[in-house]
Formats: sequence, C-alpha cells, structure tokens
Amino acid sequence: MHEIYAGILVLIFLILLSGIKIVREHDRLVIFRFGKIIGHRGPGMQMVVPLIDRSHSVDTRITALSTSPVETITLDRIPVRLAALCRFHIIDPVKAVAKVDDPVAHTMETMHTVLRSIISEHTARDIFADEVELNSTLKRALSRQTKSWGVRVKSVEIKEMSVWQDSRESNGD
Repeated sequence: MHEIYAGILVLIFLILLSGIKIVREHDRLVIFRFGKIIGHRGPGMQMVVPLIDRSHSVDTRITALSTSPVETITLDRIPVRLAALCRFHIIDPVKAVAKVDDPVAHTMETMHTVLRSIISEHTARDIFADEVELNSTLKRALSRQTKSWGVRVKSVEIKEMSVWQDSRESNGD
C-alpha cells in the first residue's frame, strides 16, 4: 500500500516539475490558459500550471534578414532589381503570437510587397539619386504594417540595386 502512495507522490511531483520553465534573457514566454492568452512573462524561472497552461517562447532579439532580389518597374517604366536588408525585433510578444502565425516570415513577405510598391511610385532617377531617403520611406511603410503585429522595424537598407533586362524582351517575345 505504501508503494502506491509513494508512486502517486512521485507522479504529482513530476507533474509539478513539468510546470517549471526557464526563460532566457532575450525570450518572453506567452502563456495560454485553456487556449486564451493570459499574458507573457520575462526571463528567469517561471511557473506555468501543468496540464492547464501552454506556453510559447518568443525571441525578442534584433533579427537581420535580407530579401531575395525583387524585380519591379519604376514610375518611368524602367525595370529595376533590388534587394534589401531589414532589421527588426518583436516588442510585443502577445501580439506577435496572437496576430500572425510567424512574425519573421510575415515581416519579410511584407518587405517584398513594400519594396515593389514604393519602387513603383518613384522614378529611376529618384531611386538611384537618394538611397537614404528611399531607405527611410521603406522603413516607414514597413513599420506601418508590422506595428499591429508587435514588430518594430529598426532599419531597412538597400543592399543592391540595378537596372535589369526582362528575359522576354531579350528573347524578342
């Protein structure tokens, strides 16, 4: 009979132990209770209620990602190819988990869209003449869209920019 009580106590101890989470300095732990977000917790040892709470770790460090080359046409109908470097970080882990399934991927996809959109609103001369202003415009446009996801854009920098030849035109199509 004592073995049964000892087994139950060990099981209860292991269940309680499973609720201890260690959160690193740069992470935040978003807590779900029965599927509803109840908040987030910072670094250190955190306790979640076993079998009731679920947790999701969110990295809040600055992420720097490059876009793949984007081919688009300027306002004066000149085809250009450009790639950009985007630096951003998550400032609101609850929004980042609740609003989008993958804030990093969504930020990069939005960056592609913003690049095409902004470039199509400027002439080639403007784009090549004032890269600093272009970076600033890209950052503002991207920030407007990612703000609601809890993502803050630190900077956007054009890495490479060139005029490209459309393959259909080069083949004579």
